Order: sequence, then C-alpha cells, then structure tokens
Amino acid sequence: MQNKDMGSGATPPPEKRRIPRKHPRVRLVTQVEATSLGRTENVSLGGVLVVTRETFEANTRVIVRFNLPPDRSIEAPGVVMHSLPQVSMGIKFLQLKDDDRKAIEEFVRQTGEESNSRQSSEAS
Repeated sequence: MQNKDMGSGATPPPEKRRIPRKHPRVRLVTQVEATSLGRTENVSLGGVLVVTRETFEANTRVIVRFNLPPDRSIEAPGVVMHSLPQVSMGIKFLQLKDDDRKAIEEFVRQTGEESNSRQSSEAS
C-alpha cells in the first residue's frame, strides 16, 4: 500500500477493515532464522505492516518483537500474510498474551484519539 499525499484539508478514506489500524512509527524486529529490522507502517490487534528491505515470503512463521511507547515490549508469534519483496510485509499475529493485547488496544485507542484531535484542530 502506498501513502498518497491527499493535500491539506483532505479527509482520509473511511476505514473498511474489521480491525482498526493506526500508523505509529515504532521500531520492530521480526525473526525467523535470520533477523529483519524494519518499522511499522500500521499496527492493530490483528497484526502489523512492516516496511523493511529484508522481507520473507508469504506463509513464513515469524516472531515479532516491538516496543510501544513509553517502554512496553511486545513479542508474539505471527505469519507473513503478504510480502512485497524488499519493500514491506503484512504479518498476522497468531497469538497475543492478554496483557499484550490490552497494551495494543490502549495504544491504538490513544493514537486514534490523538489523530482525531489533530485532524479537528487542522480543520478549524
């Protein structure tokens, strides 16, 4: 997915996904037999989109590790659902610990409120 510049005042298209995604910039590490470093393009309870040059093929099992601000570490098994070689890969969480799920829910909620607040301020 490419982010197109919508210009100032443009409203982003409505979210069509079942699970809301947010677009934080947090360091993310995925591991298989090698390590791939990247950054998250978005995160949800369902998984993450990782921008990285070191992509893995679809159906590859991975361990995802990343930190949510201020210092909450998340680690979860996942599977690569789609991959654009040397650009990005979408990873679905296979299992989240209850406390990790709650931390991601809270992070998505907070970043959504901050984003909505900024958009309201810019529209005024």
